[in-house]
Amino acid sequence: MGTSGLTNIDVAGITLETSPFPSATRAGDFIFVSGMVSKDENKVLVGEGDIYAQTVQTLKNLQRVLAGYGLGLDAVATATVYINDAAMAGEYNRAWVDTFGGHRPSRATIVAPLLAPKLLVEVQATAWAGK
Repeated sequence: MGTSGLTNIDVAGITLETSPFPSATRAGDFIFVSGMVSKDENKVLVGEGDIYAQTVQTLKNLQRVLAGYGLGLDAVATATVYINDAAMAGEYNRAWVDTFGGHRPSRATIVAPLLAPKLLVEVQATAWAGK
């Protein structure tokens, strides 16, 4: 932990220590996870053209980052999600519910273009690591 009280984690296949941002930053009992996308451990896009598959992979990546802190998806308190087409919201929501199950973190969904043209969804989340 640095003098600021913040610690970063880089998860292999998601970010590197040389990336301009970490996989996540811990501040006290909160974990702030950087934007996750649907690339696998080898940085290969999963689910080209399929927002359901991309959402599932994106949430798997979120789960991998949280596991670095000993947490699961049930620790997610809130998420900000970017999708590039509102017409895909139904399939995105279905993947969200299928992955989170009964856990329902608060969420905002924003329709916006993503940095890579084939990406359909990006998820940034805050998790609670307190007791």
